[in-house]
Amino acid sequence: MSDWLFKALYGGALRTGEALLAATPTLLVGLLVAAILRFYFDRAGIRRIFGGSSLRSLPQSWAIGMLLPVCSIGVLPILLEMRRAKVKAGAMSAFALSAPLFNPLSLLYGVTLSRPYVILMFAAASLFLVTVVGAIWDRFGAPAGRSSDCEDASNKDGKEACSEDPVAVIGVRRLLAMFIYACRQLAGPVGLWSLVAISGVGLLAAVLPWGSLGEAMGRDDWWAPVRMVFVSVPVYATPMLAMSQLGMMFQHANSPGAAFILLVLGAGINLGTIGWMAKQFGSRSVFVWVVCLIVVVTAIAYSVNRPLIPPGVNPSPHTHAFDIYTNPIHNLDSSSADFAVKKLAEKFGIVEQVGIAILGFLGFAGIILRLCRIDESKVATSAHVPNASSSDPSEPVKLALDRIIGPNIVGATLLIGLIALSIVMCYAFYPSRDECLEEIRFIRADALSGATSGDYEHAKFWIPRWDEWSRRMEVGVYLRTGRITPYQRMQGFLLRQKLDLLEHEMEHQHDDPALMRALISDVIATDTRWKKSYRSPYEASNPDSK
Repeated sequence: MSDWLFKALYGGALRTGEALLAATPTLLVGLLVAAILRFYFDRAGIRRIFGGSSLRSLPQSWAIGMLLPVCSIGVLPILLEMRRAKVKAGAMSAFALSAPLFNPLSLLYGVTLSRPYVILMFAAASLFLVTVVGAIWDRFGAPAGRSSDCEDASNKDGKEACSEDPVAVIGVRRLLAMFIYACRQLAGPVGLWSLVAISGVGLLAAVLPWGSLGEAMGRDDWWAPVRMVFVSVPVYATPMLAMSQLGMMFQHANSPGAAFILLVLGAGINLGTIGWMAKQFGSRSVFVWVVCLIVVVTAIAYSVNRPLIPPGVNPSPHTHAFDIYTNPIHNLDSSSADFAVKKLAEKFGIVEQVGIAILGFLGFAGIILRLCRIDESKVATSAHVPNASSSDPSEPVKLALDRIIGPNIVGATLLIGLIALSIVMCYAFYPSRDECLEEIRFIRADALSGATSGDYEHAKFWIPRWDEWSRRMEVGVYLRTGRITPYQRMQGFLLRQKLDLLEHEMEHQHDDPALMRALISDVIATDTRWKKSYRSPYEASNPDSK
Protein backbone atom coordinates (compact mmCIF):
# COMPACT_ATOMS: atom_id res chain seq x y z
CA MET A 1 0.00 0.00 0.00
CA SER A 2 1.39 3.37 -1.00
CA ASP A 3 2.15 6.01 1.63
CA TRP A 4 -0.44 8.41 0.20
CA LEU A 5 -3.20 5.79 0.20
CA PHE A 6 -2.37 4.74 3.77
CA LYS A 7 -2.53 8.34 4.98
CA ALA A 8 -5.82 8.91 3.15
CA LEU A 9 -7.52 5.83 4.60
CA TYR A 10 -6.08 6.19 8.10
CA GLY A 11 -6.71 9.94 8.35
CA GLY A 12 -10.20 9.63 6.87
CA ALA A 13 -11.09 6.91 9.39
CA LEU A 14 -9.89 9.10 12.27
CA ARG A 15 -11.96 12.08 11.14
CA THR A 16 -15.01 9.85 10.67
CA GLY A 17 -14.62 8.54 14.22
CA GLU A 18 -14.37 12.08 15.58
CA ALA A 19 -17.52 13.07 13.67
CA LEU A 20 -19.40 10.05 15.05
CA LEU A 21 -18.52 11.03 18.62
CA ALA A 22 -19.60 14.63 18.02
CA ALA A 23 -22.92 13.60 16.44
CA THR A 24 -24.00 11.15 19.16
CA PRO A 25 -25.76 13.53 21.63
CA THR A 26 -27.78 15.44 19.04
CA LEU A 27 -28.70 12.27 17.13
CA LEU A 28 -30.27 10.93 20.33
CA VAL A 29 -32.22 14.20 20.72
CA GLY A 30 -33.42 13.88 17.12
CA LEU A 31 -34.63 10.32 17.69
CA LEU A 32 -36.52 11.41 20.81
CA VAL A 33 -38.22 14.32 19.02
CA ALA A 34 -39.13 12.08 16.06
CA ALA A 35 -40.66 9.48 18.39
CA ILE A 36 -42.72 12.16 20.12
CA LEU A 37 -44.01 13.43 16.77
CA ARG A 38 -44.93 9.91 15.69
CA PHE A 39 -46.79 8.74 18.79
CA TYR A 40 -48.28 11.95 20.17
CA PHE A 41 -49.46 13.64 16.95
CA ASP A 42 -51.26 12.51 13.85
CA ARG A 43 -50.18 13.69 10.41
CA ALA A 44 -52.48 16.70 10.46
CA GLY A 45 -51.06 17.71 13.85
CA ILE A 46 -47.49 17.53 12.56
CA ARG A 47 -48.42 19.65 9.55
CA ARG A 48 -49.96 22.26 11.88
CA ILE A 49 -46.76 22.35 13.96
CA PHE A 50 -44.77 23.30 10.87
CA GLY A 51 -47.27 25.83 9.53
CA GLY A 52 -49.38 23.64 7.25
CA SER A 53 -49.89 25.11 3.80
CA SER A 54 -49.99 28.73 4.94
CA LEU A 55 -47.43 31.42 4.17
CA ARG A 56 -46.06 31.17 7.69
CA SER A 57 -44.85 27.58 7.17
CA LEU A 58 -41.31 28.67 6.21
CA PRO A 59 -40.62 31.14 9.08
CA GLN A 60 -42.47 28.87 11.53
CA SER A 61 -40.30 25.89 10.56
CA TRP A 62 -37.24 28.15 10.91
CA ALA A 63 -38.33 29.20 14.42
CA ILE A 64 -38.96 25.63 15.56
CA GLY A 65 -35.56 24.63 14.23
CA MET A 66 -33.95 27.42 16.27
CA LEU A 67 -35.35 25.89 19.49
CA LEU A 68 -34.15 22.33 19.00
CA PRO A 69 -30.60 21.37 20.09
CA VAL A 70 -29.87 19.16 17.07
CA CYS A 71 -27.22 19.03 14.36
CA SER A 72 -27.52 18.25 10.65
CA ILE A 73 -27.51 14.52 11.53
CA GLY A 74 -29.96 14.93 14.42
CA VAL A 75 -32.55 16.42 12.03
CA LEU A 76 -32.64 13.27 9.87
CA PRO A 77 -35.12 11.26 12.02
CA ILE A 78 -37.30 14.37 12.34
CA LEU A 79 -37.25 14.85 8.57
CA LEU A 80 -38.46 11.27 8.15
CA GLU A 81 -41.52 12.02 10.30
CA MET A 82 -42.14 15.31 8.48
CA ARG A 83 -42.06 13.43 5.20
CA ARG A 84 -44.47 10.80 6.52
CA ALA A 85 -46.85 13.60 7.50
CA LYS A 86 -46.56 15.16 4.03
CA VAL A 87 -45.15 18.46 5.28
CA LYS A 88 -44.38 20.86 2.42
CA ALA A 89 -40.94 20.41 0.87
CA GLY A 90 -40.09 24.08 1.44
CA ALA A 91 -40.90 23.82 5.15
CA MET A 92 -38.75 20.68 5.39
CA SER A 93 -35.92 22.58 3.71
CA ALA A 94 -36.32 25.51 6.13
CA PHE A 95 -36.26 23.22 9.15
CA ALA A 96 -33.36 21.10 7.86
CA LEU A 97 -31.22 24.21 7.31
CA SER A 98 -32.12 26.22 10.43
CA ALA A 99 -32.17 23.53 13.13
CA PRO A 100 -28.41 22.73 12.87
CA LEU A 101 -27.37 26.40 12.61
CA PHE A 102 -28.59 27.97 15.82
CA ASN A 103 -29.92 26.92 19.19
CA PRO A 104 -29.94 28.77 22.52
CA LEU A 105 -26.52 27.35 23.49
CA SER A 106 -24.78 28.22 20.23
CA LEU A 107 -26.39 31.67 19.99
CA LEU A 108 -25.16 32.63 23.46
CA TYR A 109 -21.73 31.26 22.62
CA GLY A 110 -21.74 33.17 19.34
CA VAL A 111 -22.11 36.58 20.96
CA THR A 112 -18.68 36.11 22.60
CA LEU A 113 -16.97 35.40 19.28
CA SER A 114 -17.37 38.74 17.56
CA ARG A 115 -19.57 41.77 17.76
CA PRO A 116 -23.01 40.50 18.92
CA TYR A 117 -24.86 42.12 16.04
CA VAL A 118 -22.81 40.02 13.60
CA ILE A 119 -24.34 36.82 14.97
CA LEU A 120 -27.80 38.41 14.93
CA MET A 121 -27.24 39.43 11.32
CA PHE A 122 -26.24 35.86 10.50
CA ALA A 123 -29.46 34.61 12.13
CA ALA A 124 -31.54 37.13 10.15
CA ALA A 125 -29.70 36.17 6.97
CA SER A 126 -30.48 32.50 7.64
CA LEU A 127 -34.20 33.35 7.93
CA PHE A 128 -34.05 35.19 4.61
CA LEU A 129 -32.13 32.29 3.09
CA VAL A 130 -34.50 29.49 4.15
CA THR A 131 -37.52 31.57 3.13
CA VAL A 132 -36.20 32.30 -0.36
CA VAL A 133 -34.82 28.81 -1.02
CA GLY A 134 -37.92 27.11 0.40
CA ALA A 135 -40.30 29.28 -1.62
CA ILE A 136 -38.36 28.69 -4.85
CA TRP A 137 -38.23 24.96 -4.25
CA ASP A 138 -41.96 24.78 -3.49
CA ARG A 139 -42.71 26.76 -6.64
CA PHE A 140 -40.36 25.21 -9.18
CA GLY A 141 -38.46 22.20 -7.87
CA ALA A 142 -40.32 19.91 -5.47
CA PRO A 143 -42.51 17.13 -6.90
CA ALA A 144 -44.98 15.08 -4.91
CA GLY A 145 -42.16 12.77 -3.81
CA ARG A 146 -41.72 9.05 -3.43
CA SER A 147 -42.54 6.57 -0.72
CA SER A 148 -41.37 7.30 2.79
CA ASP A 149 -38.48 5.51 4.42
CA CYS A 150 -40.85 4.13 7.03
CA GLU A 151 -42.17 1.78 4.30
CA ASP A 152 -38.86 -0.04 3.87
CA ALA A 153 -38.78 -3.45 2.31
CA SER A 154 -37.43 -5.11 5.44
CA ASN A 155 -40.64 -4.33 7.34
CA LYS A 156 -43.39 -6.79 6.43
CA ASP A 157 -45.90 -4.76 8.43
CA GLY A 158 -44.86 -1.48 6.83
CA LYS A 159 -48.35 -0.49 5.75
CA GLU A 160 -49.67 -0.73 9.28
CA ALA A 161 -46.70 1.15 10.73
CA CYS A 162 -47.12 3.97 8.21
CA SER A 163 -50.84 4.45 8.65
CA GLU A 164 -52.47 7.86 8.82
CA ASP A 165 -52.63 7.93 12.62
CA PRO A 166 -49.94 6.89 15.11
CA VAL A 167 -50.05 3.55 16.91
CA ALA A 168 -53.11 3.82 19.17
CA VAL A 169 -51.57 3.13 22.58
CA ILE A 170 -51.19 5.24 25.69
CA GLY A 171 -49.26 5.14 28.92
CA VAL A 172 -46.40 2.67 29.37
CA ARG A 173 -47.24 0.92 26.11
CA ARG A 174 -46.72 4.14 24.20
CA LEU A 175 -43.32 4.58 25.82
CA LEU A 176 -42.46 1.02 24.80
CA ALA A 177 -43.60 1.77 21.25
CA MET A 178 -41.38 4.87 21.19
CA PHE A 179 -38.42 2.76 22.35
CA ILE A 180 -39.02 0.14 19.65
CA TYR A 181 -39.42 2.83 17.02
CA ALA A 182 -36.17 4.60 18.00
CA CYS A 183 -34.22 1.32 17.99
CA ARG A 184 -35.55 0.24 14.60
CA GLN A 185 -34.91 3.64 13.04
CA LEU A 186 -31.34 3.70 14.34
CA ALA A 187 -30.75 0.20 12.95
CA GLY A 188 -32.49 1.23 9.73
CA PRO A 189 -32.80 4.39 7.62
CA VAL A 190 -31.62 6.87 10.26
CA GLY A 191 -28.46 4.90 10.97
CA LEU A 192 -27.75 4.42 7.28
CA TRP A 193 -28.12 8.09 6.34
CA SER A 194 -26.13 9.13 9.42
CA LEU A 195 -23.21 7.01 8.23
CA VAL A 196 -23.47 8.62 4.81
CA ALA A 197 -23.42 12.05 6.49
CA ILE A 198 -20.26 11.50 8.51
CA SER A 199 -18.53 9.80 5.58
CA GLY A 200 -18.19 13.24 3.99
CA VAL A 201 -15.73 14.26 6.71
CA GLY A 202 -13.63 11.17 6.02
CA LEU A 203 -13.63 11.77 2.27
CA LEU A 204 -12.60 15.40 2.74
CA ALA A 205 -9.77 14.43 5.11
CA ALA A 206 -8.58 11.81 2.63
CA VAL A 207 -8.30 14.41 -0.13
CA LEU A 208 -6.95 17.43 1.78
CA PRO A 209 -3.44 17.17 3.31
CA TRP A 210 -2.75 18.50 6.79
CA GLY A 211 -2.81 22.31 6.96
CA SER A 212 -3.76 22.74 3.29
CA LEU A 213 -6.57 25.18 4.22
CA GLY A 214 -4.38 27.36 6.45
CA GLU A 215 -4.10 30.19 3.91
CA ALA A 216 -7.20 29.53 1.81
CA MET A 217 -9.72 31.87 3.52
CA GLY A 218 -7.94 35.22 3.69
CA ARG A 219 -9.97 38.38 4.24
CA ASP A 220 -8.77 40.01 1.01
CA ASP A 221 -8.95 36.85 -1.07
CA TRP A 222 -11.82 37.23 -3.53
CA TRP A 223 -12.09 33.46 -4.04
CA ALA A 224 -12.28 32.56 -0.33
CA PRO A 225 -16.12 32.19 -0.21
CA VAL A 226 -16.09 30.03 -3.35
CA ARG A 227 -13.43 27.74 -1.87
CA MET A 228 -15.49 27.49 1.30
CA VAL A 229 -18.48 26.25 -0.74
CA PHE A 230 -16.54 23.21 -1.95
CA VAL A 231 -15.25 22.49 1.56
CA SER A 232 -18.53 23.04 3.41
CA VAL A 233 -20.88 20.77 1.45
CA PRO A 234 -19.27 17.44 2.53
CA VAL A 235 -18.39 18.79 5.98
CA TYR A 236 -20.27 17.77 9.11
CA ALA A 237 -20.10 20.32 11.93
CA THR A 238 -22.13 20.66 15.12
CA PRO A 239 -23.58 24.13 15.91
CA MET A 240 -21.04 24.71 18.70
CA LEU A 241 -18.13 23.65 16.47
CA ALA A 242 -19.31 25.94 13.68
CA MET A 243 -19.59 28.82 16.14
CA SER A 244 -16.11 28.22 17.52
CA GLN A 245 -14.70 28.20 14.00
CA LEU A 246 -16.50 31.47 13.33
CA GLY A 247 -14.71 32.89 16.34
CA MET A 248 -11.33 31.77 15.04
CA MET A 249 -12.10 33.29 11.63
CA PHE A 250 -13.03 36.65 13.14
CA GLN A 251 -10.05 36.50 15.49
CA HIS A 252 -7.70 36.01 12.52
CA ALA A 253 -9.63 38.48 10.33
CA ASN A 254 -10.50 35.83 7.77
CA SER A 255 -13.24 36.30 5.19
CA PRO A 256 -16.63 36.96 6.88
CA GLY A 257 -18.35 35.71 3.72
CA ALA A 258 -16.53 32.40 4.00
CA ALA A 259 -17.53 32.29 7.67
CA PHE A 260 -21.21 32.64 6.73
CA ILE A 261 -20.92 29.86 4.15
CA LEU A 262 -19.23 27.61 6.70
CA LEU A 263 -22.07 28.23 9.15
CA VAL A 264 -24.90 27.60 6.66
CA LEU A 265 -23.48 24.80 4.52
CA GLY A 266 -20.99 23.27 6.96
CA ALA A 267 -23.44 23.04 9.86
CA GLY A 268 -26.71 23.11 7.90
CA ILE A 269 -26.38 20.26 5.40
CA ASN A 270 -24.36 17.11 4.80
CA LEU A 271 -24.17 14.30 2.28
CA GLY A 272 -26.75 12.29 4.23
CA THR A 273 -29.35 15.06 4.05
CA ILE A 274 -28.75 15.55 0.32
CA GLY A 275 -28.89 11.80 -0.36
CA TRP A 276 -32.09 11.28 1.64
CA MET A 277 -33.83 14.18 -0.08
CA ALA A 278 -32.72 12.85 -3.47
CA LYS A 279 -34.36 9.54 -2.65
CA GLN A 280 -37.57 11.22 -1.52
CA PHE A 281 -37.95 13.94 -4.15
CA GLY A 282 -35.78 12.74 -7.01
CA SER A 283 -32.25 13.68 -8.05
CA ARG A 284 -33.36 16.41 -10.46
CA SER A 285 -35.49 18.15 -7.85
CA VAL A 286 -32.76 18.05 -5.21
CA PHE A 287 -30.22 19.30 -7.75
CA VAL A 288 -32.43 22.38 -8.18
CA TRP A 289 -32.58 22.77 -4.39
CA VAL A 290 -28.81 22.45 -3.88
CA VAL A 291 -27.96 24.81 -6.75
CA CYS A 292 -30.47 27.39 -5.54
CA LEU A 293 -29.12 27.07 -1.99
CA ILE A 294 -25.50 27.51 -3.05
CA VAL A 295 -26.30 30.49 -5.29
CA VAL A 296 -28.29 32.32 -2.59
CA VAL A 297 -25.75 31.52 0.15
CA THR A 298 -22.84 32.68 -2.01
CA ALA A 299 -24.65 35.87 -2.96
CA ILE A 300 -25.33 36.71 0.69
CA ALA A 301 -21.73 35.83 1.59
CA TYR A 302 -20.27 38.28 -0.93
CA SER A 303 -22.72 40.99 0.10
CA VAL A 304 -21.66 40.79 3.78
CA ASN A 305 -17.99 40.05 3.17
CA ARG A 306 -16.69 43.63 3.36
CA PRO A 307 -19.21 45.25 5.78
CA LEU A 308 -18.62 42.62 8.49
CA ILE A 309 -14.82 42.86 8.58
CA PRO A 310 -13.99 43.41 12.28
CA PRO A 311 -12.30 46.77 12.85
CA GLY A 312 -8.89 46.98 14.47
CA VAL A 313 -7.90 43.37 13.72
CA ASN A 314 -4.96 42.80 11.40
CA PRO A 315 -5.50 39.96 8.93
CA SER A 316 -3.47 36.87 9.69
CA PRO A 317 -1.85 35.07 6.76
CA HIS A 318 -2.37 31.71 8.44
CA THR A 319 -5.13 30.05 10.48
CA HIS A 320 -5.73 26.63 11.99
CA ALA A 321 -9.51 27.00 12.09
CA PHE A 322 -10.00 24.42 9.33
CA ASP A 323 -7.34 21.88 10.24
CA ILE A 324 -10.04 19.59 11.65
CA TYR A 325 -11.31 19.07 8.07
CA THR A 326 -7.91 18.10 6.69
CA ASN A 327 -5.97 14.90 7.15
CA PRO A 328 -4.76 14.65 10.79
CA ILE A 329 -1.61 12.74 9.77
CA HIS A 330 1.18 15.26 9.34
CA ASN A 331 4.31 13.45 10.56
CA LEU A 332 5.64 9.94 11.11
CA ASP A 333 4.33 9.71 14.68
CA SER A 334 0.82 10.53 13.45
CA SER A 335 0.44 7.07 11.93
CA SER A 336 0.82 5.23 15.23
CA ALA A 337 -2.01 3.63 17.16
CA ASP A 338 -1.23 5.82 20.16
CA PHE A 339 -1.83 8.91 18.04
CA ALA A 340 -5.26 7.62 16.97
CA VAL A 341 -6.23 6.82 20.56
CA LYS A 342 -5.08 10.26 21.70
CA LYS A 343 -7.00 12.06 18.94
CA LEU A 344 -10.23 10.21 19.70
CA ALA A 345 -9.74 10.63 23.45
CA GLU A 346 -9.73 14.42 22.97
CA LYS A 347 -13.34 14.18 21.72
CA PHE A 348 -14.46 11.46 24.15
CA GLY A 349 -15.85 13.53 27.01
CA ILE A 350 -18.48 12.49 29.53
CA VAL A 351 -21.33 13.54 27.23
CA GLU A 352 -19.92 11.52 24.35
CA GLN A 353 -19.29 8.51 26.61
CA VAL A 354 -22.90 8.44 27.79
CA GLY A 355 -24.16 9.10 24.26
CA ILE A 356 -22.12 6.30 22.69
CA ALA A 357 -23.30 3.86 25.37
CA ILE A 358 -26.97 4.72 24.78
CA LEU A 359 -26.55 4.76 21.01
CA GLY A 360 -24.81 1.38 21.03
CA PHE A 361 -27.57 -0.14 23.16
CA LEU A 362 -30.33 1.25 20.94
CA GLY A 363 -28.54 0.12 17.78
CA PHE A 364 -28.00 -3.41 19.09
CA ALA A 365 -31.64 -3.63 20.24
CA GLY A 366 -32.75 -2.32 16.84
CA ILE A 367 -30.83 -5.06 15.00
CA ILE A 368 -32.42 -7.73 17.20
CA LEU A 369 -35.90 -6.25 16.70
CA ARG A 370 -35.47 -6.16 12.92
CA LEU A 371 -34.16 -9.73 12.78
CA CYS A 372 -37.15 -10.87 14.87
CA ARG A 373 -39.52 -8.74 12.74
CA ILE A 374 -40.89 -6.93 15.78
CA ASP A 375 -42.11 -3.36 15.32
CA GLU A 376 -44.18 -0.86 17.29
CA SER A 377 -47.44 -2.13 15.78
CA LYS A 378 -47.05 -5.31 17.87
CA VAL A 379 -47.61 -3.20 20.99
CA ALA A 380 -50.94 -1.94 19.62
CA THR A 381 -52.03 -5.44 18.59
CA SER A 382 -51.60 -6.77 22.12
CA ALA A 383 -53.10 -3.72 23.81
CA HIS A 384 -56.37 -4.13 25.73
CA VAL A 385 -58.39 -1.32 27.29
CA PRO A 386 -60.69 -2.47 30.12
CA ASN A 387 -64.41 -1.96 29.57
CA ALA A 388 -63.82 -0.85 25.98
CA SER A 389 -66.32 -3.48 24.79
CA SER A 390 -68.92 -2.73 27.43
CA SER A 391 -72.53 -2.90 26.25
CA ASP A 392 -73.26 0.41 27.91
CA PRO A 393 -71.52 3.16 25.86
CA SER A 394 -72.16 5.69 28.62
CA GLU A 395 -70.09 3.70 31.11
CA PRO A 396 -66.70 5.38 31.58
CA VAL A 397 -63.62 3.51 30.40
CA LYS A 398 -61.31 2.50 33.24
CA LEU A 399 -57.81 3.63 32.34
CA ALA A 400 -56.17 3.07 35.74
CA LEU A 401 -53.24 5.53 35.90
CA ASP A 402 -53.42 6.38 32.19
CA ARG A 403 -55.17 9.53 30.99
CA ILE A 404 -56.37 10.65 27.57
CA ILE A 405 -54.85 14.08 26.89
CA GLY A 406 -55.62 16.23 23.87
CA PRO A 407 -52.87 16.98 21.33
CA ASN A 408 -53.06 20.72 22.04
CA ILE A 409 -52.16 20.14 25.71
CA VAL A 410 -49.41 17.75 24.71
CA GLY A 411 -48.02 20.23 22.19
CA ALA A 412 -48.10 23.12 24.67
CA THR A 413 -46.46 20.97 27.36
CA LEU A 414 -43.70 19.90 25.00
CA LEU A 415 -43.09 23.47 23.84
CA ILE A 416 -42.92 24.82 27.40
CA GLY A 417 -40.74 21.88 28.43
CA LEU A 418 -38.40 22.51 25.49
CA ILE A 419 -38.02 26.17 26.43
CA ALA A 420 -37.48 25.27 30.09
CA LEU A 421 -34.92 22.61 29.15
CA SER A 422 -33.07 25.10 26.95
CA ILE A 423 -32.87 27.57 29.85
CA VAL A 424 -31.61 24.89 32.23
CA MET A 425 -29.05 23.72 29.68
CA CYS A 426 -27.82 27.28 29.18
CA TYR A 427 -27.22 27.77 32.89
CA ALA A 428 -25.59 24.33 33.17
CA PHE A 429 -23.33 24.78 30.15
CA TYR A 430 -22.35 28.32 31.16
CA PRO A 431 -21.50 28.08 34.89
CA SER A 432 -21.10 30.94 37.34
CA ARG A 433 -18.02 33.13 37.53
CA ASP A 434 -16.48 31.30 40.48
CA GLU A 435 -16.96 27.86 38.91
CA CYS A 436 -15.38 29.02 35.66
CA LEU A 437 -12.43 30.63 37.41
CA GLU A 438 -11.82 27.44 39.38
CA GLU A 439 -11.90 25.33 36.21
CA ILE A 440 -9.63 27.79 34.40
CA ARG A 441 -7.16 27.63 37.30
CA PHE A 442 -6.46 23.96 36.60
CA ILE A 443 -6.46 24.43 32.83
CA ARG A 444 -4.06 27.38 33.10
CA ALA A 445 -1.65 25.36 35.24
CA ASP A 446 -1.51 22.53 32.69
CA ALA A 447 -1.14 24.86 29.72
CA LEU A 448 1.60 27.02 31.21
CA SER A 449 3.52 24.10 32.67
CA GLY A 450 3.60 22.48 29.23
CA ALA A 451 4.72 25.71 27.57
CA THR A 452 7.42 26.33 30.19
CA SER A 453 8.82 22.79 30.18
CA GLY A 454 8.84 22.48 26.40
CA ASP A 455 6.03 19.90 26.26
CA TYR A 456 4.25 21.83 23.52
CA GLU A 457 1.82 19.07 22.57
CA HIS A 458 0.49 19.06 26.13
CA ALA A 459 0.19 22.85 26.14
CA LYS A 460 -1.57 22.91 22.74
CA PHE A 461 -4.16 20.49 24.11
CA TRP A 462 -5.07 22.83 27.01
CA ILE A 463 -4.83 26.28 25.39
CA PRO A 464 -8.04 25.85 23.29
CA ARG A 465 -9.87 24.80 26.45
CA TRP A 466 -8.60 27.89 28.21
CA ASP A 467 -9.96 29.96 25.33
CA GLU A 468 -13.31 28.13 25.44
CA TRP A 469 -13.78 28.51 29.20
CA SER A 470 -12.99 32.22 29.03
CA ARG A 471 -15.89 32.60 26.57
CA ARG A 472 -18.17 30.42 28.67
CA MET A 473 -17.46 32.61 31.67
CA GLU A 474 -18.48 35.72 29.71
CA VAL A 475 -21.82 34.12 28.85
CA GLY A 476 -22.30 32.80 32.39
CA VAL A 477 -21.71 36.23 33.90
CA TYR A 478 -24.07 37.84 31.38
CA LEU A 479 -26.82 35.30 32.12
CA ARG A 480 -26.60 35.97 35.84
CA THR A 481 -25.95 39.73 35.93
CA GLY A 482 -27.43 40.93 32.65
CA ARG A 483 -24.33 42.86 31.56
CA ILE A 484 -20.73 42.59 30.42
CA THR A 485 -18.72 45.82 30.55
CA PRO A 486 -16.64 46.92 27.54
CA TYR A 487 -13.52 46.65 29.71
CA GLN A 488 -14.29 43.02 30.58
CA ARG A 489 -14.97 42.20 26.93
CA MET A 490 -11.72 43.87 25.85
CA GLN A 491 -9.67 42.03 28.47
CA GLY A 492 -11.16 38.74 27.30
CA PHE A 493 -10.31 39.61 23.71
CA LEU A 494 -6.71 40.47 24.66
CA LEU A 495 -6.33 37.24 26.65
CA ARG A 496 -7.45 35.14 23.71
CA GLN A 497 -5.12 37.07 21.40
CA LYS A 498 -2.17 36.31 23.68
CA LEU A 499 -3.15 32.65 23.87
CA ASP A 500 -3.35 32.52 20.09
CA LEU A 501 0.13 34.03 19.74
CA LEU A 502 1.51 31.55 22.24
CA GLU A 503 -0.08 28.63 20.40
CA HIS A 504 1.31 29.82 17.07
CA GLU A 505 4.80 30.10 18.51
CA MET A 506 4.63 26.53 19.84
CA GLU A 507 3.36 25.21 16.49
CA HIS A 508 6.29 26.76 14.63
CA GLN A 509 8.65 25.50 17.37
CA HIS A 510 11.10 28.36 17.08
CA ASP A 511 14.19 27.77 19.20
CA ASP A 512 14.00 31.07 21.06
CA PRO A 513 13.59 30.53 24.82
CA ALA A 514 13.62 34.27 25.49
CA LEU A 515 10.69 34.87 23.17
CA MET A 516 8.75 31.98 24.71
CA ARG A 517 9.34 33.32 28.23
CA ALA A 518 8.19 36.78 27.11
CA LEU A 519 5.00 35.35 25.60
CA ILE A 520 4.25 33.35 28.74
CA SER A 521 4.78 36.46 30.87
CA ASP A 522 2.38 38.43 28.62
CA VAL A 523 -0.24 35.69 28.94
CA ILE A 524 0.08 35.65 32.76
CA ALA A 525 -0.15 39.45 33.01
CA THR A 526 -3.15 39.62 30.67
CA ASP A 527 -4.86 36.77 32.52
CA THR A 528 -4.36 38.63 35.82
CA ARG A 529 -6.01 41.77 34.43
CA TRP A 530 -8.84 39.69 32.95
CA LYS A 531 -9.59 37.97 36.27
CA LYS A 532 -9.42 41.28 38.15
CA SER A 533 -11.95 42.82 35.76
CA TYR A 534 -14.53 40.27 36.92
CA ARG A 535 -13.59 40.24 40.59
CA SER A 536 -13.73 44.04 40.97
CA PRO A 537 -16.85 45.46 39.27
CA TYR A 538 -15.90 49.05 40.12
CA GLU A 539 -12.46 48.72 38.51
CA ALA A 540 -14.01 46.95 35.53
CA SER A 541 -16.29 49.91 34.92
CA ASN A 542 -13.60 52.47 35.73
CA PRO A 543 -10.23 51.14 34.56
CA ASP A 544 -8.62 54.57 35.15
CA SER A 545 -9.72 54.76 38.78
CA LYS A 546 -6.31 53.58 39.98
